[in-house]
Amino acid sequence: MSVFINTRLIRLGLGCIQPASAEDVSKFLAQTLGTEGAPIPPESIQSIFDDWASQQDVVCVHQRQHLYSLTRKGDNALDLRERRLRDKTRLFLIKELRAATLKRPEAEEPEKADDSSAVAIDSATQGERPKGAAANPRAAPGVGRAFWPLLSKQLFVGSSPQASGLRFRFFSFPSILDCCKAAGGTSIPEDGVGVNEISLALGISPSLLKSFLARPEHHYRVFEIPKANGKMRQINAPRTMLKVLQYFFVDYLLDRLAVHPAATAYWRGSSVRKNAERHARQRYVANIDVTNFFPSLSTGFVIRSLCAAGLKPDTAALVARLSSYKGGLPQGAPTSAALSNIVMYGFDKKLSEACASLGVNYTRYADDMTFSGLELGAIQQSIKLANESLAEIRLKINDEKTRIYGPSTRQVVTGVVVNDWPQPSRVERRRLRAELHHAKLSPATFVAKYQQLQGRAAYVLSYAGEERPVGALSRGYVEEALFDVRRLHRLMSQTGGA
Repeated sequence: MSVFINTRLIRLGLGCIQPASAEDVSKFLAQTLGTEGAPIPPESIQSIFDDWASQQDVVCVHQRQHLYSLTRKGDNALDLRERRLRDKTRLFLIKELRAATLKRPEAEEPEKADDSSAVAIDSATQGERPKGAAANPRAAPGVGRAFWPLLSKQLFVGSSPQASGLRFRFFSFPSILDCCKAAGGTSIPEDGVGVNEISLALGISPSLLKSFLARPEHHYRVFEIPKANGKMRQINAPRTMLKVLQYFFVDYLLDRLAVHPAATAYWRGSSVRKNAERHARQRYVANIDVTNFFPSLSTGFVIRSLCAAGLKPDTAALVARLSSYKGGLPQGAPTSAALSNIVMYGFDKKLSEACASLGVNYTRYADDMTFSGLELGAIQQSIKLANESLAEIRLKINDEKTRIYGPSTRQVVTGVVVNDWPQPSRVERRRLRAELHHAKLSPATFVAKYQQLQGRAAYVLSYAGEERPVGALSRGYVEEALFDVRRLHRLMSQTGGA
């Protein structure tokens, strides 16, 4: 007796979790549909995959594990309703997939780099890197972060922060060249990959990317949060589906472009402490702030900067347009941080060289710039040069936030006091000690704030040295103060908060 198999359902299942094997698709459909009967046999699905491969609807992207991804022809066979369901399902699954902090695996035989792979600097997306920097450009800040693991394996096996296993250099495909061939081409486009290739790599419809471009206002949430000065800051946060695409740009393209050593924010391993350490024990310290920083970095400026950084024109334009909102970088998008460092590369290079010639240290933490040195005149000249250089790229200093600290004043860099050595401000240290004291006296009151309090204490203690306490705080005091709070927190976690 012949058994009817719904091939459209199999195509939809593969589209949701590709690259995947016949067994993966069988498990996914069984768990998703919750059918009481037997799942579709993997052997039957494999037979369908073989038939589709002969029709160029799918391509085998890993021979040993029998993994398949849809080609552009196979993706187009999904009807409109199926594509919408696939796009939404897949992007929400990828959101959870990407949430894990994963470590790049060692190079394995099936994943050796080739001329078309997107390991760090990819021939498909990038040209020459900038030359003549004042210091060597920092290695690509994302090299410690893994490419995303296979979605199909994550669903059924799971992963840990040290997860190993197969990862492709263009997510659904082993390389950009493989993706371009699956999209219907014979080689990598001369001007770089575009909507067709990016959508296929991510496993979503080109029409969804085009809707991001045509109607961006439908894909952002706009709200306000209070600033420290009491004013309001507008946040433009991308909705989930666009945010996942922007994370793809960050992890597969942007984090693999070099940033200038003077940029001390938004790369793995950076911190306000490391930024402050460069200015410790200096006679003069000055801080300046850029007005309306992210929104002032225009889409055109971003495109030109990405091309200068090495991306091909079509790729640079697509990344910039899909990462911009109302003509600038949105404060709230995951791409804005990485793009700001890339866009400011030329500025950082020019100002670093000028400051070095004056004997001045220079760093930039997002829109906060810091200068330090022994001579007041050199500091003032550096600020003047910064103002002139910012004007050239249509940015402006916020004069109200410009500060110059002398040797007899408290010198603060991104919230860290740097007169003798980097340490949190006295106000912050005293506030933390007072809260720890109250937590010791009344632990039940602080159970809900346990993790927040523990994190603040760890941050403050990270500034302590062997013979250099921070505000009379010690690890022993923190452990003692939080002992009962921790015990109650664990007890409530085990009992479900009852």
